[in-house]
Amino acid sequence: MDEEWEDEGEDGGGRAPAAGTKIGHLILWRLRDYTGDNRWEVADAESGDLEVIVSAVLGRSQRTGYSAAFEKAVTQPVGDLLILDRVSLDKEWRGFGLGPALAGEAVRRLSGGCCAVAVFPAMGEYPEGREQVTEAYRLQAKKKIAALWESIGFQPFRRGVWLLDAALRRPEEPMQARRAELRALGTAFQRPPSA
Repeated sequence: MDEEWEDEGEDGGGRAPAAGTKIGHLILWRLRDYTGDNRWEVADAESGDLEVIVSAVLGRSQRTGYSAAFEKAVTQPVGDLLILDRVSLDKEWRGFGLGPALAGEAVRRLSGGCCAVAVFPAMGEYPEGREQVTEAYRLQAKKKIAALWESIGFQPFRRGVWLLDAALRRPEEPMQARRAELRALGTAFQRPPSA
């Protein structure tokens, strides 16, 4: 439906966004269970957050497989590890619950053959005056981000890393609630504002 909207914002849009409109991006990585490469070195070369995740889940030698803690935390610790590295929404799309809902849908579709999904809640962007951001501000932001991941089924693991056990059906209930929220938001968004 492509109805005219009253122009209430400064963006001058006045219309519902077209299908396929870009609203942000997700970055996911797949850490292969069996590979000849040193998985820690590969992750470390990409980003510090990936290195933190890989260090938390791999055994001491980084080549022998998953750590004992990971094997204890995951129902079936055989398979690849999907890593949710970044979720970033354009500013005008924030605050509607889209980030965790869209991330959850991507994880559900891409986690086949994975024993778990890992995420490290960290700030992806800083407000202006980054040098003035306090440790208290960072901790509060990480707490809010962790709550979003928990809302789609992630559980705390260790070293700040959160896991979603791919073998459990536990994430289905939170995802069904997120889908219902998205449908309601979509319905409200397609209706012209009341006069």
